[in-house]
Amino acid sequence: MKRSELNEKDKKKYCWDFKHLFINNESWKKALPEFDKFANQLLTFKGKLNNIDNFKKYLAISKEISMLGSKVVQYLHYGDLDQTNLELQQLSSLFATQQSKLSEKLAWIEPEIKTIGLQTIKNWINNDPSLMIYKHDMEVFFKFEKFILSEHDETLLSKVSKSRSAAGGLYDSLVYADKQKTIFNYQNKEQELTQTLYLDILENSNPVKDKQLRIDISKKFYEDIKNKKHSLAQVYESILEVAVEEIKIRNNDKEKDNKKHLTTLEYSLLSDDVPLILYENLIKTGQKHAILVEEFYNLKRKFFKFKKFYSTDTSLKMTTIPTKKFSVEEGINSIKEILSILGDEYLEQLNLALLPGRIDYYEDTNKRTGAYSTGGNGVEPIILMNWDDTINSLNTLSHELGHSVHTLFSEKYQKYPNADYPIILAEVASTVNEHLAFDYLYNKASNNQEHIYLLQTHIETVIGTFFRQIQFAEFEWEAHKLVEKEVPLNADILADLFENTANKYGQKALDKYEEKAKGYSWPRILHFFHSPYYVYKYATSITVSYKLYEDVKNGKKENLLNFLKAGGSKYPLDILKDAGVDLTQIDVYNPLITNLKKMINQLSDLINNKDN
Repeated sequence: MKRSELNEKDKKKYCWDFKHLFINNESWKKALPEFDKFANQLLTFKGKLNNIDNFKKYLAISKEISMLGSKVVQYLHYGDLDQTNLELQQLSSLFATQQSKLSEKLAWIEPEIKTIGLQTIKNWINNDPSLMIYKHDMEVFFKFEKFILSEHDETLLSKVSKSRSAAGGLYDSLVYADKQKTIFNYQNKEQELTQTLYLDILENSNPVKDKQLRIDISKKFYEDIKNKKHSLAQVYESILEVAVEEIKIRNNDKEKDNKKHLTTLEYSLLSDDVPLILYENLIKTGQKHAILVEEFYNLKRKFFKFKKFYSTDTSLKMTTIPTKKFSVEEGINSIKEILSILGDEYLEQLNLALLPGRIDYYEDTNKRTGAYSTGGNGVEPIILMNWDDTINSLNTLSHELGHSVHTLFSEKYQKYPNADYPIILAEVASTVNEHLAFDYLYNKASNNQEHIYLLQTHIETVIGTFFRQIQFAEFEWEAHKLVEKEVPLNADILADLFENTANKYGQKALDKYEEKAKGYSWPRILHFFHSPYYVYKYATSITVSYKLYEDVKNGKKENLLNFLKAGGSKYPLDILKDAGVDLTQIDVYNPLITNLKKMINQLSDLINNKDN
């Protein structure tokens, strides 16, 4: 069903409703001057924040700005329902301009807080219970104390921030706005080669007869990227150079303490208080156990009886998707049954996440594809879906509800600013739900074909979320290192680096259909360009989720619930330790590796069973 086909009654049930935020676009526009009002109020405290009363007023106004920002941003998600809506595009531009102005106006604040000093603020917090909620926030702030510049320099940097971030916008223009439409003859008709069609062919085409088709269509799919390989390499190099430049600018050379400057990776880990050894151990673990990826690929090679097994064959489904369909209501009821193991307190928050107006379920022509959950800082979590009645939709909704329930627990048990949990923790609750959903669906499956489908899909999810993200994490770390050493980058250097890294994570089990050809697929990884050093967090999150999933199965659901309630009240690794997970220990990866081995063995047994 399409979203636009819903009647008015069903729209209230299955579509977003943000009228509690702003009644319409005009009321949204009228809220923008509030940012200027708050900024002007803060300006009255310039040079006076060393007074505790003024400092408390500053914190109160900052909270108001944050809450208003959350409302304004959440309303803008309406634009994802119709990406051709020019009026909503204009609102996004207005907000971006407003935020740039706000950043420039408030550039004086961080340097001034720095001059107050950590010890003074600690004394204020210890002697005033109302300030205790800001204790962790201030600890994080002063971890970056040495990197905060003078008011003049911070203002200058904020003025040039737009031009310094231009490379990211150039990437979007090259990859999306300037993308050339590709037409491909498939099933005796000319079709546009969309990502949906591409994945459908990779997954569901005839394994033997369409082997060359998959190669040809993959070349076609990446043709636009390959044609722009030099530009994209230069864009990426520029983004890395800005990151390296930022640290050079912010390092306080006046102290002349002869300490080694932080690398870009170390700087990115600082706010979460993550030690470098964790990142290094993650890479070592990924490389050590990549034999499991090779084992899975060889299992598929044997299943399809391929002499040559290419990267274009890796997505082939070993059986067809289960025919059982799920309406939205059936999906919701199944998810409630799946998650009932987590207890009444969890189900209470789950029901809040499912309230009408909070989830936009159905796909439409110009609606954004995929799914996400977002919320926090005083606004209720929302979910975007593209429900298609398949088992995949059920899994996706279960995943996104994990995010929403995490947000609701955080908001309930933590006060601002501690309710906002960091990204490194964000994918834990959602992937716990995935594991529980897999168990439920696997136990409900009526035949071996469904078991094969579910196992293959879940194994591929683990490989994609753990091994592939570690591969990406190593690639971008090595790329940053080259720029830090002032080694010039180009398209071929990056292509070789990506291929050599991939070979450490199972890709060497694959044959090459063109021996000397270079692959230029790496620029399709959006996070490299917009969120450096982000991808490793997917791998750590699924690692944690397997440990908490094991706890739930063993009757220790409190570990998961305590994790959900902690929000961002402590450093992420401390929150995890309180929940019984120590990411700094190498054995933390055992539950994930053990479960993956078990699933691969189960799949092997099933496909070798003549009765399947």
